[in-house]
Amino acid sequence: MKLSKEDGDIRDNLYLYYKNLPELSLTYLAKLINRDRTALGKYYKEKFGQAHLDLVKLKNKLRARSLSEESIAKLSKKLKGRKKPLRSEQHKRNLSLAFKGRTYKDRFGDRADVIKDKIRHSNLGKKRIFKNKELWRKNLCASLKGRTVWNKGLVGVTKAWNKINLPEKEIIDFYVNQNKSSVKIAKLYGISRYPILRILKENGIKMKTSSDFIKGKTLIELYGPIKAAEMKKKFSEKIKGRKYSWGDKISRGIKEHYKKSPMSEERKRKFSEFMKNLWKDENYRKKVINKHRERLKNNPKELERLREMSPTKSPSSIEIKMLKFLKQYFIENKDFYFDKQDITNKTIYRPDFQFPNQKVIIELNGFYKHFTKKGKQKDKIRAYYLKKAGWKIYNFNFLEIKRDFLFNETKDKVLNILK
Repeated sequence: MKLSKEDGDIRDNLYLYYKNLPELSLTYLAKLINRDRTALGKYYKEKFGQAHLDLVKLKNKLRARSLSEESIAKLSKKLKGRKKPLRSEQHKRNLSLAFKGRTYKDRFGDRADVIKDKIRHSNLGKKRIFKNKELWRKNLCASLKGRTVWNKGLVGVTKAWNKINLPEKEIIDFYVNQNKSSVKIAKLYGISRYPILRILKENGIKMKTSSDFIKGKTLIELYGPIKAAEMKKKFSEKIKGRKYSWGDKISRGIKEHYKKSPMSEERKRKFSEFMKNLWKDENYRKKVINKHRERLKNNPKELERLREMSPTKSPSSIEIKMLKFLKQYFIENKDFYFDKQDITNKTIYRPDFQFPNQKVIIELNGFYKHFTKKGKQKDKIRAYYLKKAGWKIYNFNFLEIKRDFLFNETKDKVLNILK
């Protein structure tokens, strides 16, 4: 094929031959004009775009089809025993993308099992190349005996597998009688804790929790004098300014008493029944509420303490309790809204629980705000404007939610209201 320089750009003329003759390849064209094949391919890709890429695909398909079984057999005989050329990093990436998510059966069809066997036999006897050899060594040590140091050779392996070196009786005595943890025992023998745990399990010894090792020990016994002093200092800083009243001491004493001699189920049942019947009496209820109000009036410091304790942004314990109950029957932000501005946009208030379909608002009265004079006035004004906006308001006292025997009744009340 002779080419004249007068025919304009040589590469453009060559492309016509490349397009019309299916057996003509880019490597052959590049040899004719003494240029690089990749550079020529890039030039055609920029100039002709997708048309060139489609042409290359078509030619590749034709070449693949043209190879007969005889020619494939000849090629395999020629290449037998030769080393495969090393793949470039880009080639590896392309292969991984091409084979991603595809099984051997998808790629090779009926020949999948044959190819698997070939790969398995070709890898036999080869040395494995590890990306992180140190990590592999650590894992192997842990799986054998748990040694942190790896001894090379057969001696190291036999030592690692040999369980006779570890005195089983001594280990069991440390764990059961001397109350030492598996980590501390492992440190004594210079190994990891896994073989210790294996020995204990084989001998049928019950595993202990962290609380079993801590129980009945002081901070100094557990952490030593220096760390214990630091911990005490941190704890004292945390509780600085808090008052420890006689009421706290009494409640703590009662709890300790019931820990030692817990209340029987029958006694619990009788007590809950007694409290239910007592709470049904209106006079008793009024008495409790009036006592609470008087206590807040006479003790302004107590009121301040309760204000500090009450969460301003985060929901209170009674709100969380009610929210959990409502979520069992209704969907939040669909059937009801919790602590959000009035949906009607007629008021500026944020009711506790809004039910737009039933036009119902459920308010929970906390343990200090709603019992003061200011609190009552604010509640009246709030209720007036919310009723004007078309809401029905139902108030529940903190005791009715906090006490479980009363909360069961409030649940039924709430469900009846919303029905």
